[in-house]
Amino acid sequence: MEENFYGRIEQAQVGDNVARYTEEVAVRGFTVIPDLFSPAELVEWRKKIDSVYNKQEVEFGRDALIEIQELDMCRAPLLYDFEFIRLATNPLVLSVVKQCLGDWIVLSQQNGIINRPHQIHHQSSWHRDLPYQNYVISRPLAVSVLVTIDEFSEETGGTQVVPFTHKVEMLPSATYIEKNRTVVGAQAGSAIVFDSMLFHRAGVNKSKIIRRGVNHLYTIPLLKQQYDFPRALGERSDLEATNAQLLGYTSQVPIDDRAWRESRAARILRSR
Repeated sequence: MEENFYGRIEQAQVGDNVARYTEEVAVRGFTVIPDLFSPAELVEWRKKIDSVYNKQEVEFGRDALIEIQELDMCRAPLLYDFEFIRLATNPLVLSVVKQCLGDWIVLSQQNGIINRPHQIHHQSSWHRDLPYQNYVISRPLAVSVLVTIDEFSEETGGTQVVPFTHKVEMLPSATYIEKNRTVVGAQAGSAIVFDSMLFHRAGVNKSKIIRRGVNHLYTIPLLKQQYDFPRALGERSDLEATNAQLLGYTSQVPIDDRAWRESRAARILRSR
């Protein structure tokens, strides 16, 4: 429906779902993209997340994870099971992320978050996904995409956000947060997409089910990755060029001037 307005005003035009989702991220800070994965696929993703996390808990030790507040954090699952790259490369999601950040994006992190019933998760504190970067800029540096493997709701402790806080430097007052925070409801198999500077936190899972989600942090190539995926994965002949760029293979810091020039020469050669 056309809106009426007067004065010297230009109105944004939204022609498709990608533009609509992008506008919601830009203005209020978040959006929800539904129906990305089928119920059968979600059953398999739950098994995969639990399997990878159990390996990590054995490797590092449960008590050690508790000590460093890392219990129920499944970090960098694609390094354990490369099938997780499929969660990071959904075409619709990447289209929205690229509309927000530009075509050259890098996956900085991929983390599975497991919220068990009636347990407080350390992600329940208000935070930004670019922690300690408390300033406001006109265009986003990073976009977060939380794939909901289980239902996100008030009952299951779904992600709480304070809308529009990607536009302010400080965390608002407790009074303001209490009045304006909202739970982002999302059915299993959706993606919650938000500006990484939006203040958010996990809720408390009051249900009887485990709530799982896999968060992805996409950034412009100027930002350092949380995980050095190229070094961790090594050379892979099965890696498509677009996925190589996404994982940071084309954003590695050269060791010296010669390496920088060799990299530049290779890029110019490929472009001819």
